[in-house]
Amino acid sequence: MNEQFLIDQIILHSQLYKKYQYKENEIGFYQNLEALRVLKGLGTQDDALDYAIALTEGVKAA
Repeated sequence: MNEQFLIDQIILHSQLYKKYQYKENEIGFYQNLEALRVLKGLGTQDDALDYAIALTEGVKAA
C-alpha cells in the first residue's frame, strides 16, 4: 500500500466513524494509521497522524 492510499483510508474511516460510530471504522482508522507509521518509519501513531494532517493541509493549500 502506498502513502496516499493509507491517508485516503484514514480520512474515509474517520468520517464514517463520525457519521455512524461503527467499531469497524474505528479499527480501520487505527490499522491504517499504524500502517502509515510503519511505512514512513515514524515513532508513534500521533506522529503518523500529524504527518497525515500536514500532507492533507498541503494539498488543500495547493
